[in-house]
Amino acid sequence: MQNSYERSLTLAKKEELSTTAFAMISEFEFEDGDVVMPSRLFVEDLNLPGSDLVATIKWRKQQVWQSQSSIDNDINANLFNLLFRQTEEHLPGETIFLSDFNEENPHFALSKKAEFLIDGNFEEVSFLVINNKNTYQRELSTFINRLWGWIVVLSLVLLGLITLSLRSVFMPVQNIIARIGEIEEGKIDQINDNYPLELQPLQKSINKLLNSEKQQRERYKKSLDDLAHSIKTPLSIILGQADLRNDIKEPILHIDNIVKRQLKRATINVVGFLPSIDVAPLTKSLLDAMTKIHQQKALSLTLEMPESASLSIDPTDYMEILGNLLDNACKAARSTVNVTYKKQATSTLVCVEDDGKGISELAISAITQRGRRLDTYSEGQGLGLALVVDMLESYGGKLQIQSEPDAGSRFCMQLPHQRFSNSVD
Repeated sequence: MQNSYERSLTLAKKEELSTTAFAMISEFEFEDGDVVMPSRLFVEDLNLPGSDLVATIKWRKQQVWQSQSSIDNDINANLFNLLFRQTEEHLPGETIFLSDFNEENPHFALSKKAEFLIDGNFEEVSFLVINNKNTYQRELSTFINRLWGWIVVLSLVLLGLITLSLRSVFMPVQNIIARIGEIEEGKIDQINDNYPLELQPLQKSINKLLNSEKQQRERYKKSLDDLAHSIKTPLSIILGQADLRNDIKEPILHIDNIVKRQLKRATINVVGFLPSIDVAPLTKSLLDAMTKIHQQKALSLTLEMPESASLSIDPTDYMEILGNLLDNACKAARSTVNVTYKKQATSTLVCVEDDGKGISELAISAITQRGRRLDTYSEGQGLGLALVVDMLESYGGKLQIQSEPDAGSRFCMQLPHQRFSNSVD
């Protein structure tokens, strides 16, 4: 666009100088061996001293006339001599236009030759016009500035329109993402907003997936509950025999404990999508229960947890895990048990601390060792911690244990911030 405008300005300037030259030719006369030109020319700029437009006439290689605009002007005889030398070989009637005449200080220049009958002979007369490019440069600079100004304005307007268009396009998608976050936090269980036709299949697919996953989890849990009752009933009948010998009763009790543990592990509710829950009220409820259960010890049970504490876990599993940790802590504690909640960058810690005798390094190593059978520990601790480790691993978490002799123990359940839980193997 800039080049097109520059070309149009140059063509307009060529037409202007050609018109000036024709005007000079029309007013040129030769009388009694002298050139005669009117005192004021048709082209007004040639009459103004210091004007950007200057003209001269050369005959027989001599300057015979110069416009009044040459007074106090940088366009002097030297420039006209240079122009004459560059154009004197051209034929009469030919117009020569130079858009960059004089490299040091470019000007527009035009040379036109005409033949006049002088003393019975046709002789060549050169009409030379030079125009300073200051006005041209100002016009071109003004155009470029305005052009870029409009380009910037139009770009900003276009950018704004694109932004609004993208916002209107992506707003429903962002709304779906927000609703999924609310499902994760347990605030809603389906996406029921109205969406454009293009996104309605996605909405229906998400809701269908959520319903299918929920129904599958319920069927899975119900089937395992039925299996648990089916296995426990024969074991209970056998253990209920009054004349059962001890050498038979002991392995059956061991089998019963193994069945209880494996069934509990299998029924951990961590299949598929897992919303976050507020564990603060559950924790307070457990602390109240432990205060009543262990009231004979007169323990001080404290809680350091915000009013709303989110955790990605099933409520029943949280009660089972924290209940085991609290029960063990209350049994081991001398006077105090403290529960803390800490949210980290990628995980959340819920810790139970007691001021008991502590646990040996060998026992800690056994508890944290993957695949180690913990049901060989004493009743009330070994089997409970085994379930805790299994359940936390199913959530992608782990059990952290810190303990020193006669300084108490600190058990922390660490769970990642996650949208989806691990599947049961």
